[in-house]
Amino acid sequence: MHAIIEVRRAGRRQKYSVYRGPTPAGVLFAVRDSVTGAIDYIPPEAADVPYLMKDFVEWLNSESANELPVPVRAAISAYQLLTIHPFPDGNGRTARALATYILSSGGYDLKGFYSLEEFYWHDLTRYYANLQMGLPPLYYEGRANPPDLAPWINYFTETMALAFKLVAEKASAHYNAARHPLVAGLNPNEREILRLILVKNRPVTPAEMAATLNGAPLRTVRRWCEGWVNSGILEPASGVERVRSYQLGARFKELTLKDLGYEDAL
Repeated sequence: MHAIIEVRRAGRRQKYSVYRGPTPAGVLFAVRDSVTGAIDYIPPEAADVPYLMKDFVEWLNSESANELPVPVRAAISAYQLLTIHPFPDGNGRTARALATYILSSGGYDLKGFYSLEEFYWHDLTRYYANLQMGLPPLYYEGRANPPDLAPWINYFTETMALAFKLVAEKASAHYNAARHPLVAGLNPNEREILRLILVKNRPVTPAEMAATLNGAPLRTVRRWCEGWVNSGILEPASGVERVRSYQLGARFKELTLKDLGYEDAL
C-alpha cells in the first residue's frame, strides 16, 4: 500500500517499501511542526520498527482486534501505524488509507464519497492535537506502553459521523432533484457541471469542469462535452473548430440550483 501511495512520477512501481533505516550520527528523525519547526513527535528507533510492525500486524489480524467495532479497529490501526512511523515519508497517507480500507471492508463503504484527508485538512490543528493527546514527544516516554486512546478514537468516530451525515444530505438532495423532469435522467457528473455553470453564472471551460469533477483528465472531459452537446445539456459558447467554453443547453437555461438539489455554491 505504501509503495503505491508513494509513487510520484512515471516508472515501475516497487512491490514493497523498505522501512526507514538509522539516521546519520547527530541527525534526529522527528516529526516537526510545518510552521514553527518545533518537534511534535520523535518516533521509535529504526532498529525497533520491524518488531513493532510485526506485533502490529499480528494484532490487526487477531481475533480480539476483529471483535472490536469496525470504526474503533480502524481508528486504532491508523494511530498505531502513525505512531510506529515505519517509513521515511508517507506514513500519514498510508495510515489513513489503511483506516479507509478497514472501514470499507467492514461495511462502511461510501463508494469514494468518504475521504479522511478531506475532513482532516479542514482543521489540521485539531487533527494533530488529537493524535498527540498531550503526550511527550518521545515515543518511549508516552507511547511505548499503549496510552488511553479514547481522545483519538472519539475524534476519529466524530469525523466519520460528520462525513456520513454530509453524504446522506447529498444523497437526499440528489434524490429530491431527480423528481424534476429535466434532471431525472442526469448522472452525477452532469449535475455537477450544470451546477458549476449556474454558480459561475457564465460559460465555463473544460479545464474548470475537470477541476470540479475531482481532477478528471481533460481529454476525457472534452469527450464528455461532445456527448453533452449532442444530448442538448450543453452548447458551445466560444470557438468554432475547437470549443473553448460551454454554456447551458437551451432546454436547461431555466434550471436553478434548487432544481438540481443544491442550495449552496461550490
